[in-house]
Amino acid sequence: MVMISAFRLYFPRPVRPASPRLRTRFPTLFFAHPSASRLLALGLILATFSSMMPRAVAASKRVSNGQIIQINGDVQLKRSYGSVTRPKVGTRIYPQDKLMAANGAQVVVQCADLSSLSVEGAGEHRLDGCASVTKKAQCTPGTYKCPSRPGSIALNNSSIPYIISPRRTNLLNPQPKLRWNPVPGATSYTVSIKGEGVDWKTKVSDTQIVYPGEQPLQPGGYYLLIVRADTGASSTDEPIIPGGLGFSLLEATSAQQVRSQAAEIAQQPWTKQAKTLALVNLYLKYGLTFEAVEMLEDLVNGGVETAPIYNKVGELYLNFLALAPQAKTYYAQAVKLADSNDIEEQTVAQEGLGQVQARFGNQDEAIRLLTMARDGYEALGDTERVSQLEKQLRALISKGK
Repeated sequence: MVMISAFRLYFPRPVRPASPRLRTRFPTLFFAHPSASRLLALGLILATFSSMMPRAVAASKRVSNGQIIQINGDVQLKRSYGSVTRPKVGTRIYPQDKLMAANGAQVVVQCADLSSLSVEGAGEHRLDGCASVTKKAQCTPGTYKCPSRPGSIALNNSSIPYIISPRRTNLLNPQPKLRWNPVPGATSYTVSIKGEGVDWKTKVSDTQIVYPGEQPLQPGGYYLLIVRADTGASSTDEPIIPGGLGFSLLEATSAQQVRSQAAEIAQQPWTKQAKTLALVNLYLKYGLTFEAVEMLEDLVNGGVETAPIYNKVGELYLNFLALAPQAKTYYAQAVKLADSNDIEEQTVAQEGLGQVQARFGNQDEAIRLLTMARDGYEALGDTERVSQLEKQLRALISKGK
């Protein structure tokens, strides 16, 4: 009776084989015989009852619990869905992933809680040292470290000097580099910062300037950078979006915590790349988004060209800083560099570029990329993201009719 009840629990209706679409795109994930998936599942149930321990079913939302920041030697990553890839600096890890290392190999992982995990020695290693991360509650529009909600980012207008930095971020540096979009035909720009204790203005011919700090930014103060071109176009012509377009200097206590933890990272016996990635994750924890982006861009300019890094920069530009043109550049490169055996890597890049193409109004390309991303998430078992993309695809297809 127990076995029958369990069978009904796991199979309330006939089990369907994997869809032809997924079998075609990801052939290594599925068995050749249509009934093999059913037999495998039944075998798992029998094993479950023989050990009297419940087995986890596929999660509806995959949440990364860490990131590889250093790799020495020959290492492979076995994903929980069965695919085996060669990880790169910046590769995200998930619960149930395993590392397969050769003699002398070493991998350093920074967990989501910013603790670190070192994996050494030959053999297969479970990555249980990083605690699992539960899905975070949807955050409010004003939170700097919270991605914008879908649809809230308008396409940046190339005819206005929209702000590139700093915007939608906290700052650790009280004298940041101010950057904006060059306006066709403009020969000079009036630049101003307004906010708590500051009403500063200057005129320049370039499209960037370092804030001199003559009027000091106040810790915790909120500021807005405004740029007006001599053509009459202004950064204030950019549509208002949830979370605004301003920036803040990190309040003193948090700034001290960042500096203290950064000093600890500097003392670690890691490579310069690993320390930079660890510092990036620390900065993101405190909402220092643009300074984190600058560090990642320095890595790229220094020759670290991996899909995970490009995906991360694209994600930050699109979802946090609301800068679609910059995101497009990085996501396009991520798609080119993505490992064909790493569904996670491919899917993130395809979705990111698809979202950017949708914002640019390139419907056909957006539909193509988002369809591939949907299939990827389906193979990964992320039913929540599949549902969201299905809804978006229906809207895009309907809009194109």
